[in-house]
Amino acid sequence: KAVSCISDDNQSAEMMECLKQTNGMPPLVQECTVPCRDDCTFTVWSKFTPCSTDCDTTRSRRRQLSGKSRKKEKCQDSDLYPLVETELCPCGVFISQPYGNWSDCILPEGRRETQRGGFRVQGESKECGKGMRFRAIACSDKNGRPVDPSYCSSSGYIQEECVIPCPFDCKLSDWSSWGSCSSSCGIGVRIRSKWLKEKPYNGGRPCPRLDLKNQVHEAIPCYSECNQYSWVVEHWSPCKIHNELRSLRCGGGTQSRKIRCVSAADSEGGAVDNRLCNQDEIPPETQSCTLLCPSECVMSEWAPWSKCPQSCDPHSTQRRTRHLLRPSLNSRTCAEDSQVRPCLLNENCFQFQYNLTEWSTCQLSENATCGQGVRTRLLSCIRSDGKPVGVDQCEQRNLEKPQRMSIHCLVDCVVNCQLSGWTTWTECSKTCGHGGRMSRTRFIIMPTQGEGRPCPTELTQQKTCPVMPCYSWVLGNWAACKLEGGDCGEGVQIRSLSCVVHNGSISHPAVSVDEALCGEMPFQDSLLKQPCSVPCPGDCHLTDWSEWSTCELTCVNGRSFETMGRQSRSRTFIVQSFENQDSCPQQVLETRPCTGGKCYHYTWKASLWNNNERTVWCQRSDGINVTGGCSPQTRPAAIRQCNPACRKPFSYCTQGGVCGCEKGYTEIMRSNGFLDYCMKVPGSEDKKADVKNVAGKNRPVNSKIHDIFKGWSLQPLDPGTFQLRVRNIHFSHGGEGVGLHVVTTAY
Repeated sequence: KAVSCISDDNQSAEMMECLKQTNGMPPLVQECTVPCRDDCTFTVWSKFTPCSTDCDTTRSRRRQLSGKSRKKEKCQDSDLYPLVETELCPCGVFISQPYGNWSDCILPEGRRETQRGGFRVQGESKECGKGMRFRAIACSDKNGRPVDPSYCSSSGYIQEECVIPCPFDCKLSDWSSWGSCSSSCGIGVRIRSKWLKEKPYNGGRPCPRLDLKNQVHEAIPCYSECNQYSWVVEHWSPCKIHNELRSLRCGGGTQSRKIRCVSAADSEGGAVDNRLCNQDEIPPETQSCTLLCPSECVMSEWAPWSKCPQSCDPHSTQRRTRHLLRPSLNSRTCAEDSQVRPCLLNENCFQFQYNLTEWSTCQLSENATCGQGVRTRLLSCIRSDGKPVGVDQCEQRNLEKPQRMSIHCLVDCVVNCQLSGWTTWTECSKTCGHGGRMSRTRFIIMPTQGEGRPCPTELTQQKTCPVMPCYSWVLGNWAACKLEGGDCGEGVQIRSLSCVVHNGSISHPAVSVDEALCGEMPFQDSLLKQPCSVPCPGDCHLTDWSEWSTCELTCVNGRSFETMGRQSRSRTFIVQSFENQDSCPQQVLETRPCTGGKCYHYTWKASLWNNNERTVWCQRSDGINVTGGCSPQTRPAAIRQCNPACRKPFSYCTQGGVCGCEKGYTEIMRSNGFLDYCMKVPGSEDKKADVKNVAGKNRPVNSKIHDIFKGWSLQPLDPGTFQLRVRNIHFSHGGEGVGLHVVTTAY
């Protein structure tokens, strides 16, 4: 047919105008069916009869045979060609059933988002608060048939409110003021601190490392000049004589003086707390003194000791002197006027060196919280005995100073974890039935830096899909072979095609529904109808082909030199008539080349003996029982026979492989160990006489020949392998025994 585009006022229009407003052009070609001469033809199905409001009612539709089909016998079969179709009425009552677990708590969409690096990045949007969680439902009508979940709920979910707790960050106090320097002379530290006000929870920004008092400290080195405070002494008081004789004005005594600590910055010399001065250098407040008598020598005060060399060589010495002021009047020798002592390290001789503090923490400019800063260290002078002294002591000795006293540093700015926006929900993992899930994800755009808020562990959210009904076409079983006016021969068998619904689970049975729900029929008519045959008496019935065997190579000692292998399949004939057994071939074998073959070896297997018989079969190295493959020359015997044969009356071959006598008879043996004859035991009766021929006397060979096949059976050899066997049959005609031989084939 032709397709054209017209406007609302029936005027011709461009084809593009119609395509803009529709999903596509109507089809120009559609399939149709012309019935063949032998096909059954029908009228179009009528509309379904109306339904009542009761959900338990049914509706039906009809059709009729048309044309010559009304006179054909095969078309009259209502099982194969139904003229009435009945189904349950659509029910307006629907039942919902919750399915699966609750989803994660999902916050509402629509918050502010920005683009960064190709991802949607959440701006100031909250990651907490009220949201919704969802639970899928399975919807069914009153008859238990699954239907679309929208019949029970517009969204296909049960919804309930939920709350995601908001994170709270660690809160500390502001920095305290810097404390005073811990040392009054030389290097010390100054400390400031913060203390904990509120702990973090729900994934908030963590606290820095705190001490046992829940405080965090920051320390910087400091330096105090050692001569910042010094001791000041007054003059000694006159010497007070200890002699009780007041008439004497000379001899030993004591004298005292006042001391005070003063600040070098105080020009007036006002006294300060004595603890600020070096306690190791505190001057004495009293001392012994002597008032010389007029007749004694008078010496001057000792001069300072001479300096020791900087190396403090113990072989070097230092000296001090004094001089005579008044000689003795009574010729007595005056006291020594010089003294010498060795230079001993850390006693009267000292060495000096510069001392560096550790680098301070990174110090930022005022009001800055992160970024570029400076780390510093301080220089001091230390005497060899560990006593800090003024830096001038090291400078006077021209000691080498360290070069760098400050370096640049960087304090990471606090950056909270930055996430992308949620992706759209994925398609459901299953198109219908139970077990479907859908998910959405987000990504870490910028990881946490410094003491920023950590990234959440939940980067994926999932929820169960609503349970959609599964519609599918189902092929029925093949009907019996329908013949045209006969009991055997060629015919046709038919199977039905129906639309069913189920929920995808094994336990839920499929229920037939309207074919329109399954959509276009995917099967061709050839799959619904096939030729068949019913074997006639005397025919050879050919079975279906077996499955192709696995690919196999020709191997020598487990190795193959072939690149292509072979696989085979077979079909066999079942004899319908004993008279035609020689005209039916035993087996049809078909082979084809294949790749990827394996090497196998074959071994004969046998069951235990049972009445001198056992089953013998060939087994492949992978455990599969097969027909062929084993060497016929090495096949074990399936029937155990005595040698020589047991031909004496009332004798038979025992399981031990020697001839014995039937019950009621005793064996008379020859000297060579073989049976001579069976002698009747006195008192026993021969109840078996003439039994073998009575039942078959004057009975035609071919009467009730179909009874022969009633004893056929399939006996399993192993899983997936069967052997067709026939019970032993013996009947007689005119005094002659006739046997039936049936070929057995393993599958």
